[in-house]
Amino acid sequence: MRKSFFFFIALVVFSNVVLCNTNGLYSFSEEEKLFKPIANIEIATAEGEISLSDLYDKSPIILVLVFTRCTGICSPLLSNVKENIRQQQTNEKYKVLVLSFDSSDSISGMLQLAKRYNLDEDKQWIFATTDRIEALNASVGFNPVWDSTSQQFDHEALVVGVNGNGYIVKKLNGLRASSDFRSLIKEINSEFVLSYPLPRKNMLFSCFTYDPATGKKKISVGMLVMLLPVVLTLLVVAGLATIKRKPNE
Repeated sequence: MRKSFFFFIALVVFSNVVLCNTNGLYSFSEEEKLFKPIANIEIATAEGEISLSDLYDKSPIILVLVFTRCTGICSPLLSNVKENIRQQQTNEKYKVLVLSFDSSDSISGMLQLAKRYNLDEDKQWIFATTDRIEALNASVGFNPVWDSTSQQFDHEALVVGVNGNGYIVKKLNGLRASSDFRSLIKEINSEFVLSYPLPRKNMLFSCFTYDPATGKKKISVGMLVMLLPVVLTLLVVAGLATIKRKPNE
């Protein structure tokens, strides 16, 4: 009986940690730069040079950051975005901008990439390059690192939602589900999406706090408050068990 009780307590503690940590796909880096303006850079497309504001002034943008020589996450990311966009049955307006963050990429190479995914004639998709990628990376919190050994960038799979005013309203890190893209499309079109507030300095009862300087999260007061009832229950039960044993001794 006692073993079962302690197993139950351990299960409750573990469940609280898992639930508090949210979905395993969620990353605290998705909070960085939210509700900040994206850098209004010039980009090169098949139609010529335009600015980002030329795009988002007409419709919101789903920004996908890749490079043509990528042998890692870029291909799965593009496939994931393409499939999830295909599944959306919506009347909302938006463009999908696939932008290279490799300064050595050319527009012809990006158009070949579009053709590889059968997106070269899809007017909703735009493939582009820019010579101001550092400014854009800084504005969205994207930090690719060049690995000279593998001749590849070490980078996250990042999708950025930009509304019609040029503000970053949602970020998706990693390969995501259709429901995540549904929320993304709603948010860039300024539709109401039920969500929880992001952890911030003046939020006392959050499970974790995020340090943008290190990119790491630490257990916060909210986690201790959540576990306190479990610990107190354990102490009370242990105390009662000790009291009941004394007469028999």
